[in-house]
Amino acid sequence: MASGTLDPISAPSSWDVVILGTTPSPGFCKVKGFKRVHEFDIKKGKGTVGATVTFTQKPPVEGEITFYLWDNGTMGTGHNHFVEWEAFRPLLKYDPTKKTVQAIDLFYPSLADIDVSSVVTTNIGGIEPDGDNGMYSITVAFLEYFPPGKNSAVSTPNTSGTGGPPPVVPGTPPGTPPPTDPEQEEIAKLLAQAGMP
Repeated sequence: MASGTLDPISAPSSWDVVILGTTPSPGFCKVKGFKRVHEFDIKKGKGTVGATVTFTQKPPVEGEITFYLWDNGTMGTGHNHFVEWEAFRPLLKYDPTKKTVQAIDLFYPSLADIDVSSVVTTNIGGIEPDGDNGMYSITVAFLEYFPPGKNSAVSTPNTSGTGGPPPVVPGTPPGTPPPTDPEQEEIAKLLAQAGMP
């Protein structure tokens, strides 16, 4: 994301609202609970240390957004948050007897950062007073629209690829070279014969 909207200090207004479809939310909002989870199957070794981890799933992200309203058009800002909410709210509702239920595009910097861009609404709270500060809030729960791909995503990592020091096998004297992989040696020979590094 090279637009700079991920920087809440340089672009604070982009963190005040979510954009649902092409419509910005009224007032300001707080986004919480959205986490990108990577699920792994962990197979522990018997009589040894460590485990094999196999990536099995990247489930849809869930979270909540609380919308805050306070301006009823009398503050000279040119906004009436409550009227704007009435126009915004239908984007969050479904009535399958009237139209097909569809996901909707959503933009918010921290959600874009974890690749959440399309959502469905799982529940909508009513407008409630937010303490004694003259503000009102509505909390809405969202679920990422994230259909499965055609290819299997199951994968077992075989190395960290960090280029760090060679692994140390317990009981091996210091300075002993690590065990070699015959397949990797054969690949290296073929690359050398082809004149490739």
